[in-house]
Amino acid sequence: MTPEYKNVEKIQEGHDIFYLFKSDKKEIYQTVLVQKKVFLYKRVYATGISSTNDSLETIGGMSYRLNHEGTLFVVLSHDENVSYITINSKQGIIKKSIEHSKLVSFYIPYAQQIDLLEAVAYDQNDRPIYYYGYDDDNLRWNRVDE
Repeated sequence: MTPEYKNVEKIQEGHDIFYLFKSDKKEIYQTVLVQKKVFLYKRVYATGISSTNDSLETIGGMSYRLNHEGTLFVVLSHDENVSYITINSKQGIIKKSIEHSKLVSFYIPYAQQIDLLEAVAYDQNDRPIYYYGYDDDNLRWNRVDE
């Protein structure tokens, strides 16, 4: 990555290592899946997601097939009312708490398009307040009441 990219997070899931980077100049988040080769890391896949000013931002995500497969989905909250997020997986609903200005990552051990995860954000009273889906042609977090 070039110096304009700042490291946001490192996420390890089994043998898979993901790095999340952000470029303020390009207004993009970059998710990079790497594999360790002796002392060096080799980029296997990379995806980009536009940075937004939305109350919930998807800042990382990819679905991949190597000698195994997986899906990573990473969300950053800018909304104090969001208490937890759920996604729908083959194993059932996965629920994770999230705090304001914090990120939460979901990993599932199979390839699934992130727009098909049926992600929903809830408040502390278990009311859905955002869903992840298309608004016109943009994949983003949408308010339930819109």
